[in-house]
Amino acid sequence: MRIVIADDEVLERQAMKKFIRENFEDMDVVGEAANGRMVIELAAKLQPDIIFMDIKMPGINGLEAIEHIHAAQPTIKFILVSAFDTFEYAKQAMRFGIKDYLLKPRKKEEISQALLRVKKEIMYEAKIEEEKQQLLKEKFMRKLMKQMIVQETFDLQKQLFPHMAAGYFFVLSSDSVFDVQHIKQQLHQPFMLYETNDSIAVLVLTTELVTKAEQLTVVRNVQMGLGGNVFIGIGQSADSLEKLALSYREAYTASFQLKMDHKSNYGFLQENQLQKDIVAQITQEVEKGNSDEALMAFKENQHVLAMHDKENLYIRLQTIFAKRNIAIAGSISSLQSNQDWYTYLNVCCMNMNDYCHTKQSMTKAKYYIEAHYAQGMTLEEVAAFVNLSPNYFSNLFKEEFGETFIEFSTKTRMEHAKELIEKNSHSLKEISFMVGYKDPNYFSRVFKKYFHSSPRQYKDSIFEK
Repeated sequence: MRIVIADDEVLERQAMKKFIRENFEDMDVVGEAANGRMVIELAAKLQPDIIFMDIKMPGINGLEAIEHIHAAQPTIKFILVSAFDTFEYAKQAMRFGIKDYLLKPRKKEEISQALLRVKKEIMYEAKIEEEKQQLLKEKFMRKLMKQMIVQETFDLQKQLFPHMAAGYFFVLSSDSVFDVQHIKQQLHQPFMLYETNDSIAVLVLTTELVTKAEQLTVVRNVQMGLGGNVFIGIGQSADSLEKLALSYREAYTASFQLKMDHKSNYGFLQENQLQKDIVAQITQEVEKGNSDEALMAFKENQHVLAMHDKENLYIRLQTIFAKRNIAIAGSISSLQSNQDWYTYLNVCCMNMNDYCHTKQSMTKAKYYIEAHYAQGMTLEEVAAFVNLSPNYFSNLFKEEFGETFIEFSTKTRMEHAKELIEKNSHSLKEISFMVGYKDPNYFSRVFKKYFHSSPRQYKDSIFEK
């Protein structure tokens, strides 16, 4: 534990430091301060666990320093030291949860007892925090494993792994007890591990997307020493939470596929050709939004589709929608019956059709703006052209193009104005009318905002060369 001693008397600091170093091997005095301002600076710089704080110091006194430090670093523990036995000091100290108050001259037994009490408190809080973090990590893992990519999942990721860039899952399945310690010893990258009744899911965190060869090397090292009855499925490397959820499903399915085939103890998800063709056919029909064809292909082949084939179909469909930022409610565990699958495939096709319709509407809107920008068209006019309400159209437009209707149409006008100026076939006033501005002065102000020079300045800069 790291300790800072704040006391304006040099001999007091030296005596305390000597005593701590001689009697507590797990404690180290990392800094000394002669006044309140200095201890505030040291606390911020050294991040100590404990501060021995003398109350009476020049300038900022001990209680004022504690108040300042506590506001910024509430986990630091303080042991107050004073030559004055007054209730007022003790009462003020209690505001910050300080329980140890030593009087000068300090007895060695009192110092030892105070340090041991604070150490016990720190260790207890650390244990509680560790358990809290572990519970949050398990919650994060469960959400990924259940495809629950909601706002809370993103919040947990930012809280637990703010610098997380990529990762992948691998899942171990076996009929015997796992050697968890061996698994942990073989992983040299940050990871999380979650045990269920019949498997262990491991999420490996990486700084970037990794190759399959790199994944196989890691998993091979894990598998060695576990025995021939342990099978490890590997999911694709992923750089988003949605794709990580799919990586788990791939790894989970692959682990049980390997266990059934008994051809290898580790590897990625594989398909035999018949099931592969069926899954590909259904996937293609859903991607086209063909609900009848997708349902027919599923119904005609449902008798040959094993559970891992359906899981692979689910993974493929979720990947398609994840690439398009479309959220489809429901998890693989909710698809228990063929009727569940009929409903799910129908919902997928409906969402795909909505997505395609939106894409087409936005493309039509873009072409309309290009063709009518000079007539001063309005958002309501373009929304009516694509048969959408103005409010819904406005939101879709911003989502599709990353800018509002006004921003997009204004940019279009300015780009055309720039082209007309460069052709030098019309006056600036004519160009103003040609791009939909009846007021040349307003046109000039908008042009200057976009290109940081007025139309006249831009024209002169081109033709004076």
